[in-house]
Amino acid sequence: MCEENIHMTELGQIEKRILLLLQMDGRMPLSEIARRAEVSEPTVRKKMAAMTESGLLKVAAIVDPACLGYEAAAIIGIDVDRPRIAEVARKLASYPFVDSVSVTTGPWDIMIRAFFETVRDLHDFVFVELGAVEGIRDSQSHLVMRSYKFEGLRGVAGMAETPPFPATD
Repeated sequence: MCEENIHMTELGQIEKRILLLLQMDGRMPLSEIARRAEVSEPTVRKKMAAMTESGLLKVAAIVDPACLGYEAAAIIGIDVDRPRIAEVARKLASYPFVDSVSVTTGPWDIMIRAFFETVRDLHDFVFVELGAVEGIRDSQSHLVMRSYKFEGLRGVAGMAETPPFPATD
């Protein structure tokens, strides 16, 4: 999580360029980022280290769960006793197959996205695991039939004013 509340207006043009290039290709070599951002490689390294330290930047592989045999994706809304929301959210976040845990407004206190090998595994999670978590009052599961986007943020809002990059070879 981001340690500071960093607004896009606080990021310099160099940081914005680095972020945009990494979003285009997370494996882009530092030398290529430096060339395309028109700065030195040590500058890129320093800026990336600062953004990583602040929590703004995480470099991670995005794995397609279906390729690993997780055929059942679900979005689950969970109703929780108010005093236990943070405790329940932390518990839900501890499950390795739970990809996202968010405290929300609306009819559900917490929304999660999770991946299961089978619909039976989803069933067992909802009726056995969730049923045993103290503080959970109710839940509603939505089986994801097809995902049209599963990549995280790509063109982050506020980066549109970033000048174009030099052409690639």
